[in-house]
Amino acid sequence: MRDPTAGGLSKQEGAGLAIAALAHAGLLGFLMLSPPGKTVKPPPQRMEVTFSEEIADQSTSPDPMAEAAPDVAPELGEPAPEPVAQPQPLPEPPRPVPPPPQPQPKPVPAPPKPAPKPQPQPKPAPPKPAPPRPAPPKPAPAKPAPAKPAPAKPAAKPAPAKATTPKSGSGDTSPRRRPDAPTGGSRIGSDFLKGIPGSTKPGTAKAAPAATIGPEVRSSLAGAISRQIKPHWAAPQGVDADKLVTILAWDLNPDGSLAGRPRVVDQQGITPANEAQAKRHAEQAIRAVQLAAPFDLPDTYYSGWKRVAAFRFDRKLSQ
Repeated sequence: MRDPTAGGLSKQEGAGLAIAALAHAGLLGFLMLSPPGKTVKPPPQRMEVTFSEEIADQSTSPDPMAEAAPDVAPELGEPAPEPVAQPQPLPEPPRPVPPPPQPQPKPVPAPPKPAPKPQPQPKPAPPKPAPPRPAPPKPAPAKPAPAKPAPAKPAAKPAPAKATTPKSGSGDTSPRRRPDAPTGGSRIGSDFLKGIPGSTKPGTAKAAPAATIGPEVRSSLAGAISRQIKPHWAAPQGVDADKLVTILAWDLNPDGSLAGRPRVVDQQGITPANEAQAKRHAEQAIRAVQLAAPFDLPDTYYSGWKRVAAFRFDRKLSQ
């Protein structure tokens, strides 16, 4: 054994020191060679993303190159008094909503005024009766013409000629008159029988035979019928309408009324220009006869006017 007072280490101390050094070196190597432990990462935080259609033209992020404001050191001294909390202003009371406007009453229409009662029209005064027409003077009886003596026979005495005297006192010799025409006057002219021989006593009781109606009487009858038809006849107008001629025939009763519808006997002067007016021309002629009836014609010559065989309607008749 070594003396403890000597300066060197003993064997036991040196062995312990060597073992301690090896233990420390082994621990340090173990720590150096051991793999690092796994670190636990925290879970990512949720981010709120807002989609907006309105995007500004310029970014609102802070400028990274802007200079930072200098730090201001707090002033030393008494601490600043805490700000006194100011009372928040009370919200304004809601404004009263105005009441809705009341509907104005519709104006009541005034009651309609009663229609004025029609005043009674004064009754027209009755027309004064026409003064009675003076009766035509009775014509003087015609003197009988002396009969010519018969020629004497050579073997016999001449017989006296018997004068033909009119019968007197037998029958009614006064002329028969038709009913008076309306107040406007007769539609037959005063010269109807003018110039006709043997017509001094119109309308005698005995009608003249048909053989005695000569051309002059027939001409006078045609003129009387024409004068009564003319006011009702109006010829159609148009191109070549003046060339149209319609010929009608009709029968008459003794009182002058129509004994049937007038008939179209013939139609002349029809051209391509007036062909459309031909039918109307005939209808106008028939209408004129119907309006003129009943005709005012003498009864004495009824045998001469009871049948109108051919009456001409043209432009000249309406002039």
